[in-house]
Amino acid sequence: MSEMNVNGGHAIGPIDRAFLALARQHQPTTGFFLDFAGPAPDPGALAERVLGRAAGLPALNLLRPDGRARRWRPRTADLDPGTHVRRRTGLAEPGALADATNALLSHPLPGAEHPPWDLWLLDGAAERDGAAERDGAAGRAGARGGFRLVLRVHHAVQDGVGAAHSALALLGDAATAGPPLYPARLPRPAGALLAASDAVRQLGHVRGWPALRAHPARRTAWTSQDVPLARLRQLADAWRTSVNDVCLTGLARAVRAWRRDGAPGACPDLPVLVAMSTRGPGQRYAPGNHVVGYRLVLPSAAPRLGDAAARVRRQTDAVRRTGTRDARRLAVRAAPHRAGEWAMGYVKNAVPIGVSSVTVADEELTCLGARLTGASMFYDVHDGLLGYVSFTRAGGVVRCGVVYDAALPRAADLARHWRQALCPDPAGAEVGTAGHAEAVEEAGEEAGGVGPGAPA
Repeated sequence: MSEMNVNGGHAIGPIDRAFLALARQHQPTTGFFLDFAGPAPDPGALAERVLGRAAGLPALNLLRPDGRARRWRPRTADLDPGTHVRRRTGLAEPGALADATNALLSHPLPGAEHPPWDLWLLDGAAERDGAAERDGAAGRAGARGGFRLVLRVHHAVQDGVGAAHSALALLGDAATAGPPLYPARLPRPAGALLAASDAVRQLGHVRGWPALRAHPARRTAWTSQDVPLARLRQLADAWRTSVNDVCLTGLARAVRAWRRDGAPGACPDLPVLVAMSTRGPGQRYAPGNHVVGYRLVLPSAAPRLGDAAARVRRQTDAVRRTGTRDARRLAVRAAPHRAGEWAMGYVKNAVPIGVSSVTVADEELTCLGARLTGASMFYDVHDGLLGYVSFTRAGGVVRCGVVYDAALPRAADLARHWRQALCPDPAGAEVGTAGHAEAVEEAGEEAGGVGPGAPA
């Protein structure tokens, strides 16, 4: 945690300023829901660890800026235990853990002269199996006799990958690598052309999805489902692609099933905004948003699973091949201060759902002796973005988390559809040689590429 000066003057970037502007109408909160097995830790020991370590993390020691200031304000008072480390107990009733979790999406963050972040311990839960299945991971932490920690931070102060590194630094019993860091490279002309093409497309409205133009209810909720990482790796091997591409393929199938539940018939493709981290070495704990995005068309119209996987792979291959990450990193650095606000206004027209992927920990992670069993990155959605989907790798699973505005009909089913598309076995835990053979059959693998897969 010695990468940066905690109290030095940290500049406010264009994307940070966009989230500060959004905060005039909506609190842009991001962070993680982290589930652990075993009894809840002693609250005093947890607070001592978190506050002691937070003092060395730059993003967690900054105050909201005054007006149009160009730099963050450093805190001037000690971090307050009663403000930054909170606890909820008595969550034994069915649905209580899910309700407490959802309430934290919009609960006010610390303000005034307190840095805008906090950590909540949700314990005392004893969810029944029925409630756990209904609420997905939202209601399952207690069913395993465990507890949930919720790290929340203002999105202007830190992006999701930065929050992941902060969570690991605050909580872990041992050092953990966390999400990868990306050294800056010279961008390629093709990356700039792809960025320009995306910008033109974002001037128009998404077509064929009237449900995504619903009037916001301004009531948000989170739900999620898990698929074993081993299952996703087998599918990735069968399709000759990455685990992240498999997750996006599953999302395309989930969107298709969600659409056809309410509107039988043809299902059009759906463009989404996929986030890419630009955090490099030396920026692990850096304040602000080190992130860019690109437009990906979910092939929800594809009739077969393997066809959808092939179309996702072609798009992500193009992003990697053209150096899109570095081209957009450079563009953000050169952008005027209000560019982020302008971009956010255009993006909501063309990409009504945001998507992120993050690896919290590939290895086992413990906090005060309790083992992490799953995690979900979240972002509380707003009028311009009615849905947000994250794929979070931790505890041997990938958790598909969905935050949605209540105006989206049946959006709570998206995570379940995702799991069923990739792991039809409800248990989802037994994946051996038979599971691998099934994956290859589904992918319809052919020499030289990914062939057609199983019918829809």
